[in-house]
Amino acid sequence: MERFLKAVLRLGMVAAVLAILALGLSGVVRAEPVHYKELLPFVELKLGTWEAKGKPHGSSIKSGQMQMSEVKASFRNGNQTLEIVIVDGGPARFALMGLSQGFEMESTEKYVKTLEIQGFKGMETYRFKQKQGELNINVADRFLVSLKGKGVDNTEALKAAAQQMDLKKLATLAK
Repeated sequence: MERFLKAVLRLGMVAAVLAILALGLSGVVRAEPVHYKELLPFVELKLGTWEAKGKPHGSSIKSGQMQMSEVKASFRNGNQTLEIVIVDGGPARFALMGLSQGFEMESTEKYVKTLEIQGFKGMETYRFKQKQGELNINVADRFLVSLKGKGVDNTEALKAAAQQMDLKKLATLAK
């Protein structure tokens, strides 16, 4: 599941849509996603010493029965970077399946474990050597909220950013 989630998050929206369509899974998503303009306020954050890199941006895509929306915001704090992404629909539906399950793994390279932010379950990953952290949060079994940090010593900055997001209000957009 972790490998699939990573692949989905790396592909980007258009490539992910094409990949899902190629797999013949276009009929799986039935709810129309929230338009990206409604999701933008959830990533427009003031994060203390973190400086926004440009303005948050997003898109909504429809291709046959496949529909999804995505918004992104990027931040910098010295050599550290933080990216926040919210996805509704498409590959997010499949990625959400494993986020509610209890899971823990630790090795010399990284750890992966479940976490809870504002009452929503998710996964936390940290790669020691690369100094990369990632949180993936399942909001209302509908939205995948992903926070990725590079150059970070731990996931605390990611958790602090996630705590500033109005995830409960985001959950009310689930239809």
